[in-house]
Amino acid sequence: MNKFSLVLCLSLVLISLRAESELTFEHTVEIIEGEEYIQTPFGLMLKECIQNVPSGTFVEELEDGSIHLTNDQQNFAKKILKSERCSQRNPTMNLNQWIDNGGYWLPNGLTLRSFEGNYRVPNNPQTTNNQILYYFIGSQNNDGSGPGLTIIQPVLTYNKGWFFQSWNCCPQGQAINANPVYGVNPYDTIYGSVTVQNNVATITSKNKAGQSSVLSVAQNNRNFNWIDATLEVYNISACTNFPTDYLEYTNMKVVLSNGQTVQPAWSNDYGQSQCNGKLTIINPSTIKIQHNLPAQDQK
Repeated sequence: MNKFSLVLCLSLVLISLRAESELTFEHTVEIIEGEEYIQTPFGLMLKECIQNVPSGTFVEELEDGSIHLTNDQQNFAKKILKSERCSQRNPTMNLNQWIDNGGYWLPNGLTLRSFEGNYRVPNNPQTTNNQILYYFIGSQNNDGSGPGLTIIQPVLTYNKGWFFQSWNCCPQGQAINANPVYGVNPYDTIYGSVTVQNNVATITSKNKAGQSSVLSVAQNNRNFNWIDATLEVYNISACTNFPTDYLEYTNMKVVLSNGQTVQPAWSNDYGQSQCNGKLTIINPSTIKIQHNLPAQDQK
C-alpha cells in the first residue's frame, strides 16, 4: 500500500468513527417483552425506530417509503429502509402525555412560514426519579396533508439535567433527532424556531452560548397549519419531580405563508394539570407554565 492509499484509508476510518460516535444513543434503553425501547417526546418507541443524527442533517422521505439522511459537513449519510414495524407503531397516532398546552389553528388557506420564541428555563426539580420533562413550541400538519402527520419541534428536556434538541416525529414511523446541545442551566434564556421555506422545514434549538441543534426536513407536501406551546411529561411519581419555578415562552413570533405576522389567539383546552399545574396565556407572544402553585394561584 502506498502512502496516499494509507492516508486515504485512515481518513475513511476516522470519518466512520466520528459518524458512529455521533450516533451513540444518549438515552436509556428499556427492555420490554424482550424488545429495546427508548423514551422520546412521543412516548416509548422501539430503538430501531429512533434516528440520532449530527446537527445539520437533512431528512428526506423517498417514494419507496425509505428515508435518506445526509449531512455533507459531517461526512454523514444513511438510508433507513421502510419498516412496517415502525410505521404501524407511529406514535403520532396516540399522543396522550401532553399535560399543559396552548394551541392555535392558522387562518384557513394559510400555512406556517416561521414560528420562533425564547424559552425561560425553570429551576431544577427538587427530586429526581428518572422523570422526563419535555417543553417545546412546534408545528403539525393537522389537515392530513402529505404522507402522514408529523411534528417539528425544538425540545427543551429535563432528564437528570437540561439539554436542548431538535426533533421530527414521525415520518414513516421514524423519530429523528439532531444531537443535543448541553450547557443549559436554570434561568437561562434559550431560543427555538421552526421555519418552512423552499419546501424545507428547519428546526433550530440554540442554547444561551449560541450552540445549536439543527434538523432540516423535506416538507413533502405537508401543510403546517397548527402550532403549539406545550409541556409533556413521563415518569412523574411525586409533585417534587416538577420545577417549583416557571417555564415561560416569550417573544413568540408567527409568520404565515403569505408573509403576514399574526397574533395567535391561543386556546387552552387542557385546563388545570397535575400537581397544581397551570398554563397562563399572558398575551399572544407569552405563555407561562408552572406547577406546585398554591391553590389560590391556580385559578
